[in-house]
Amino acid sequence: MKKGWQLGAIVTAQTGRPIPIEDSDDNSGRYNHYNQRPDRVASVNPILPHWSVATGYLNPNAFAQPADGTFGNLGRNAIFGPKYANTDFSVEKNTKIYEKVGTQLRAEFFNIFNHPNFAQPGGSYGSSSFGQFSQTPDVAQGNPGLGGGPRVIQLALRIEF
Repeated sequence: MKKGWQLGAIVTAQTGRPIPIEDSDDNSGRYNHYNQRPDRVASVNPILPHWSVATGYLNPNAFAQPADGTFGNLGRNAIFGPKYANTDFSVEKNTKIYEKVGTQLRAEFFNIFNHPNFAQPGGSYGSSSFGQFSQTPDVAQGNPGLGGGPRVIQLALRIEF
């Protein structure tokens, strides 16, 4: 067992991932919605300038329904979601009591700065959830506690012999 104090940190910073934006209407006449995208309106920013959970992320005015019998002009992976930032931190104190007995007091802080991270916003143009956030990344990936949620602190005392 090592003696003394130990610090540890994991910093994760990622750019946003592409948002799969699809049109909820069948304008092309193919009788399905797979890979049908809306038209992109020129000179309108697709990302709201002051986005939040309340306002959403995507600007619905930056998109339009394509004409009947046509596909939309929005390219695949053309718009990216919000960035991801997370810092996990730990501190531990190892103390030797006897020759073969020691203790470890440990504190771990997940998302220590409580930075809000969100999963991809809804990408179905024409639906009420378009551009809105509904989950954190850990819940969206089916693993609560994976990262991106609120700050979590845990303490542990371990006796080694």
